[in-house]
Amino acid sequence: MRGLTAAKSLQRGISVLAIAGALLGVVPSGCATVATHDEYASYRGVRQARERNDRLAALERYATNYPGGLWIEEVRAERAQHEEAIWTEGNSTREGLQFYLSVYPDGSHVEAAQQRLAALGTVQERREVEQEHVEEVQQEQRAVAAEERRLWVTRAVTFWTRTLLGIRNFGQPISAVARANPDFSQAFGQAPAPVCNPQGCLKHYHASYVIPVPGATRIDREMHVFLRLHLDRGRVQRVEVLLPNKGFSRWYELENRTLVTDEDPSQRMAAIEWAMQRLEPVIAEVATGARAIDVVPEPIAPISQAAQAASTRAEESDTEVPGQPQPAQPQQQAPQAGGEQPAADGSIDQLLEQAVGGGAQGEQPQALPEEPPPDTSALVLPIGLRGLQRGNVRMVVFAAGDEDYAEAYDGFYIELARD
Repeated sequence: MRGLTAAKSLQRGISVLAIAGALLGVVPSGCATVATHDEYASYRGVRQARERNDRLAALERYATNYPGGLWIEEVRAERAQHEEAIWTEGNSTREGLQFYLSVYPDGSHVEAAQQRLAALGTVQERREVEQEHVEEVQQEQRAVAAEERRLWVTRAVTFWTRTLLGIRNFGQPISAVARANPDFSQAFGQAPAPVCNPQGCLKHYHASYVIPVPGATRIDREMHVFLRLHLDRGRVQRVEVLLPNKGFSRWYELENRTLVTDEDPSQRMAAIEWAMQRLEPVIAEVATGARAIDVVPEPIAPISQAAQAASTRAEESDTEVPGQPQPAQPQQQAPQAGGEQPAADGSIDQLLEQAVGGGAQGEQPQALPEEPPPDTSALVLPIGLRGLQRGNVRMVVFAAGDEDYAEAYDGFYIELARD
């Protein structure tokens, strides 16, 4: 044990003498004979570095700052030993090239490293430009989608006003109406899918929206638009577009993100006038030749909870309205039976045929529940806003009364005139 301790003491003594000798000038010729405090501290940083990259960085600092230092040969030898490995490992990445240049600014691959780094920089810039473009496109798409969600009721009401006013052959069997009005037939059959029974069909658009309120969080609302087709012994008598819960007010709220208090007569009237400003141009465009009439709207039979549930399609995007139809053509005679073409899949007459148990075999669509006739004595008359008639077809635009809530519908109907 004493011998081991003596050996260690001797080794420490030799190390101290070696360093002292270096400091006193006992070094090879051509190098410094005395190491300064800063140089020694730099070299000590090399000796204390534990990680390879840290050691290479310390070697580079020493080689740069002390090219004629006491330990320069040792430093040069170690740097040369690792250069090719560092180059091979990092010459294909930006980080690897940057590290190589940082620890070997005087290395044999500096020019190649700078060229590759410049090329990678060009590629990165191009990618950044492309990514910016992608983000701009996505932002535009989100803006378009948000605008479409905001305007979906206008699109729906405009589409169906134009389409329904163009229907020919009111009062005839649904199959004849469907064949004479293929745009109407196909659009009615599209998503959100309607539900039908022998008395008619119900199609239901709906979506939620939010009204920001200053000083509060927000108000959550729901917007519904129903299309209801009435049949009498299989003949088309009437088509309604119904916006429940005083829907003209809800329509205004959705598009303008502004709360409408229906109990405030001025706010309610402003919402109705706003809705009429969107309906009037479409009516004027399509209902050419129609004459204005004075009419008291009939009570609107409420849509039951069972019918609403049956017509709700949570898995479908209810704000996607069918494409814009062609302008209505002058009224023509219905095609003769011998010249009729088969109805396309998803058309109204096919849906009705399936609803009563006929048509193609397989999975049948959910049927509209049949209900007893409503108690007309309990119904409230809506307020007539506009009436017009062309031939034996008339259109009535109406709004719910001030005191009416729950099934207080705004909207319009087009029907076969009975007088």
